[in-house]
Amino acid sequence: MVEVLKGNLAQLSLLDILRMLSSSGRSGRLDVRQGSKTGEIYLRRGNVVHAVTGVQMGEKGVYTLMGWMEGEFSFTPDVEAPEQSIETATEQLMLEASRQAAQWGDIKDVVSSTDAIFNISPSGSTNTVSLKPIEWQVLTQINGEKSVADIAEALDLQEFEVAKIVYSLTTAGLLHEVSDVQRTFKEIVEESFFEVLADNFTEVMGPIGPVIIEDEIKLMGEARDAFPQAKAAELVERVSLEIVDSRKRAEFQKKMVLVLKGS
Repeated sequence: MVEVLKGNLAQLSLLDILRMLSSSGRSGRLDVRQGSKTGEIYLRRGNVVHAVTGVQMGEKGVYTLMGWMEGEFSFTPDVEAPEQSIETATEQLMLEASRQAAQWGDIKDVVSSTDAIFNISPSGSTNTVSLKPIEWQVLTQINGEKSVADIAEALDLQEFEVAKIVYSLTTAGLLHEVSDVQRTFKEIVEESFFEVLADNFTEVMGPIGPVIIEDEIKLMGEARDAFPQAKAAELVERVSLEIVDSRKRAEFQKKMVLVLKGS
């Protein structure tokens, strides 16, 4: 087999590469590498039929790879796909990838790469923030250690979707990007956080509220007097799941977002 195409993603985007291979009806394997991360996209007579990167496969794999703005690629012709994980028409894949690429332009002003790491901001706007369930899932993964890519893998989401949520939470003043130096310090939640958490939770659950909070802290393997700031959002999420009424749960979470922003 002869390698017919190779280059750098900074000079030629993956979307443009796939458009070129698709329009010419090529078959083979497109290998992509970004640092230690690798991915593969297989084409059959110009149609994208399989993709994989890390634990993500199929369309998720394609869209994750599309978000790699830097790295190297190479195309080896006539390599058969080990399986077919993509049934969606290639034209539709390209349209969605093009839409995401346009959004990446704005996202990258805040989320420089999917290797970027964020933590809950100690300050920010006091405007009310209402989070959707998927945004809460991402927020509970934010701990000053996990990258955007790590969170996407943990939640089985596209890196693009996680980056978009992190972008939204950061512009709302809830998150900030951390450096290696900042990650060497383990911030501890102040007692005032637990007092407000207990007040808000007891308002909904009654006297059993503080007991549930203490139980959840123990289940997380932490102690109240040394509870890490990075796990504060996870604790809020865990106790909020005890609130059966979805409206009351949303109101409780809305109040606690403001507390998290100021904790």
